[in-house]
Amino acid sequence: MGSAAWLRLGKSLPYYVAVALGLAGVLYRAVLIALDVPPANSDEGTAGLAALHIGEGQHWPTFFYGQDYMGTFYSYLAAPLIQVLGTHWWVLRLPALAMYAVFLLLVFRLTRTLYTPWFAVFIMAVMAFGSDRVIKDQIIGAGGYSDVATAVAGLMLASALLVLDPKKRKMTFAVWGWLAGYIVWTHWLALPYVAAAVLLVAWVGRSELTIRRASLAASGFVLGAAPLIWFNLRPDHPNSFSVLLSLSGATESAAWPDRLHGAVLLGLPLSSGMCAPSRCSPWQMWWGPTYLILMVVAAAIAVAAVRRADVGERRMHASRLALVAGAAMTLAAYIASSSSAMTPIESARYLHYGIVSLPAILWPLWIGMTALAGRVRDNISGGRRGELQPSVTGPSRYEGFLTAGCIAVTGVFFAGLLVATGQLIAHQSHYAVEANNEQQLLDHLRAGGVTHIYSEYWTCNRIAYRSREEVRCAVLDESLSPGLDRYRPYRDQVRQSEQVAYVLPGSSAMSDNFARSALRLGVEVVSRYETAGYQVYLCRQKPERN
Repeated sequence: MGSAAWLRLGKSLPYYVAVALGLAGVLYRAVLIALDVPPANSDEGTAGLAALHIGEGQHWPTFFYGQDYMGTFYSYLAAPLIQVLGTHWWVLRLPALAMYAVFLLLVFRLTRTLYTPWFAVFIMAVMAFGSDRVIKDQIIGAGGYSDVATAVAGLMLASALLVLDPKKRKMTFAVWGWLAGYIVWTHWLALPYVAAAVLLVAWVGRSELTIRRASLAASGFVLGAAPLIWFNLRPDHPNSFSVLLSLSGATESAAWPDRLHGAVLLGLPLSSGMCAPSRCSPWQMWWGPTYLILMVVAAAIAVAAVRRADVGERRMHASRLALVAGAAMTLAAYIASSSSAMTPIESARYLHYGIVSLPAILWPLWIGMTALAGRVRDNISGGRRGELQPSVTGPSRYEGFLTAGCIAVTGVFFAGLLVATGQLIAHQSHYAVEANNEQQLLDHLRAGGVTHIYSEYWTCNRIAYRSREEVRCAVLDESLSPGLDRYRPYRDQVRQSEQVAYVLPGSSAMSDNFARSALRLGVEVVSRYETAGYQVYLCRQKPERN
């Protein structure tokens, strides 16, 4: 093989390795989807019902059922698949798998644009792993996470391209605006990245921001956010911002140490892929403080480079700084919410978009590791020329210790990703039991001819989706009072049925409460049986007529 061929291979090799790692990540997630890992939840069932209704032409929802925020574009993507392939969880998750593949492509391109090809390969290796929390955010088919993370990656890539190449085609501004608008419509938790992208393009690229380009960006934004804008302009609808603010938890009381513990020691390791299913062991929490240190170092490197670099280099370092800013603002917003203290394990999903900034966070480690390779290469080159090499003293010794530390941290980081991924795989048998229980419950309800049930929130819409609405469900809280019905028509339909079933989890207090409250509820118990961890009471009730 000639020198030209070796040169071409050397340039192409990072891309081949990145493709192999990306395919491994996609295949791993495809296998998990086939195994119903992780198990579905009622939010996923709600998104599935919206997709079912869209496919059948019943409804055209702007937002997730039962709320006035979080766009439903994901359900529109899943609608034709469900009509063709049926109401299975793996069908609902296929768009999320496709989104993950596009996400990898965008993150690789972003990292290659702002950093180096081999560092982009390194990031692909990180992204191929998948702990429980990361996998849930990436492949559960509820929308708002897999699609928005992909949009955030696309927005930051478009921002970098606009800043680095002022002559970029004008349509890039329209795409940039559309992505920002889509994020605003779909999930406001990603607004820190929209802010970072706007500041980057407006500040660094202001000299090239003509009226026409700004108009294209604004038009794209209006198009992306059109469903949100139309919804809020209608006088009979509540203001989405007010609704979301009331639910954010920012005004609720929670101790700041608890917020910091939930956000830094739990949230950052969980969202970065370092923890086991639904828990984070003390030895896995080291990544939280380390993440903060790396964030500060990455910001300091970028700020210093922006101040001393020429125009072209300054734009690149400003783009890197925007990634750090997006992660920092996302973390700050999460700390400000009481969710970080009150529900830190489940609410760690609110940090999911920070995964787009992992290249910026991990860059200081890469610099430290590659510094050693550079010194070795220089020593070898010098040795071949017969030069005497200096001893490792003074600053060189300090650099050696710093490099060794970066290598050690990187090694422990990858070991943590591997262990957490293994913990999810080992937990698959537990998840399989949950999937089997769901199918067993559905089979019993169908066999008994049950079409209307009362149950808890996390069961209702799962059963309704999986049965293709053969079973309609109204939500009850633990005291058996009406709960949160995401799809309100079900409650009226259940109330109007003469025969209903109370499907109550055996692990909750609902079954005991039912034994004491049957008369208050106005039902006559016909029979009772236990299946799949549920107490099922078949009852007669007096239908409520409208």
